[in-house]
Amino acid sequence: MNGRACWTGSREDEELLRQQTVLARFGEFALKSENLDEILAEACRLVGEALGTDLAKVVELQEDGQTLLVRAGLGWRPGVVGEIRLPLDERSSEGHALKSGDPVTSPNIDEETRFHYPAFLKEHGVRAIANVIIIGGRDKPPYGILQVDSREPREFTESDVAFLRSYANLIAAAVDRLRVLAQMRDSNRELERRVAERTRQLEAEAAERERAQKALRQAHAMETLVEHLPIGAGLIGPSGHILVANPQLRRLLPRPLVPSVDPQTGSEWTAFHPDGQRVAPQDYPAARALRGEIVLDMDFLHAGAPGRARWRRVSGIPVHGDNKAVAAALVVIVDIDGEKRAAERQALLTREVDHRAKNMLAVVQAALRLTRAEDIGSFVQLIEGRVAALSRAQMLLSAEHWSGADLHSLLRGELSAFLDREGSGPQVALRGPRLTIPADATQPLSMAIHELATNATKHGALSRPNGLVSVEWQIRQAGTEHLRLRWAETGGPPTQGPPSRQGFGSRVLNGTLRNQLGGQVVMTWDAAGLVCDIDFPLRDTPADTAADAQP
Repeated sequence: MNGRACWTGSREDEELLRQQTVLARFGEFALKSENLDEILAEACRLVGEALGTDLAKVVELQEDGQTLLVRAGLGWRPGVVGEIRLPLDERSSEGHALKSGDPVTSPNIDEETRFHYPAFLKEHGVRAIANVIIIGGRDKPPYGILQVDSREPREFTESDVAFLRSYANLIAAAVDRLRVLAQMRDSNRELERRVAERTRQLEAEAAERERAQKALRQAHAMETLVEHLPIGAGLIGPSGHILVANPQLRRLLPRPLVPSVDPQTGSEWTAFHPDGQRVAPQDYPAARALRGEIVLDMDFLHAGAPGRARWRRVSGIPVHGDNKAVAAALVVIVDIDGEKRAAERQALLTREVDHRAKNMLAVVQAALRLTRAEDIGSFVQLIEGRVAALSRAQMLLSAEHWSGADLHSLLRGELSAFLDREGSGPQVALRGPRLTIPADATQPLSMAIHELATNATKHGALSRPNGLVSVEWQIRQAGTEHLRLRWAETGGPPTQGPPSRQGFGSRVLNGTLRNQLGGQVVMTWDAAGLVCDIDFPLRDTPADTAADAQP
């Protein structure tokens, strides 16, 4: 009898290890790939490997909300994947799963009375199925269904279903990451289209000004023409002095001499190419136009006092006199600072979203590797709680466009079950000022609070009906602003001092708050319960650089 128990336990351990290995392998693949079809095909292959079935599929809910498409699969004959569409019917196992949100298993579909199954399943010899929903992004419907199909009658265990749910959540995270990246790329393409359209307009305007300039013979005629233009325009003489300028050019170039040094102040006007190289005085569009060159749409960053650095698009066109020698340079300046900085912000946001999505998947992989539990149910519960904490942090950041998260909202998200209890009153008290946590600190702090709450629920104050957790925070000024937060438990079981070994929660507190954020964590155990003091710096945003304009 004992030998059989050991053999059974060993087989269950082997199955759990195989499933955890598949989760890690798929997480690594989903982290690297940016092709949804590849990710879904690999998901079907690995899930079949993990559960020992040679048939599996991902069924995608279509935009009409009434149709399901077999989007990816393993082991199906041609004509199934990408082609078979099923109506969303409550009498189908897929429809029931999407409506209820619960997994569905059928150990023998020949004896099944709850649902009817499509003909292609029976044509492939399917006898048993198990499926779980693949959730959608925030405020979005489910993506679809992950289903494994067995050609033999089979009782899918609770462990199998728990594995499928964790696996489906990894698929959902990968789908959501690719959806966000696609939106960012679409936004970038639209921005590029608008910039290109504006550039074409400016090029057309420059060409028109060039044709008009040929007819100018006197400086006062040119001044009359450009007086009310919305761009800076003027004539620069061979000595570098501004001969004629409209109001916009006078605003952009308040000094009378270009392109390098103002002899009255001795201050140098500086500009930088997009690659960061400084523009030499002889390379300014005005200087080149005075040498007879036509310079169109040269973009660079003007720097100097007063004002902050700004992007300009400058053109220089030589104006020939009656003897065909260069008599002056027509300079046209367009302020493109808004367009440039919008493009930079868009590129930064795209990189930030991609980085955070990859970082979240890496954290999930670490949690899978490091989590220890007495049984499969406890393991699944711990993993789901930690993944949920990550998800809440990501939703807070997404709501604020990845600029940060409200601390009070973060705490309520992790502790809501103990704040809004009916009848017995709250077990958690929150006290502190309104505060926005920087984006890079949101996820680490959310994970730390989740681990403290998990520990308090299992071993501390929140394991007792009359236990209480007090969370207080304040801002400490020490050169750089610091957040000081205290987690204090009372009314829990008697404490015996610090634990004998370091668990996942302690690793999270040390690895995120100390190592990642450069903060401090002090944990003490007294007769009343655990007290955890957290202190870490809040980073400031650097000020803009001052700027000026120079053609």
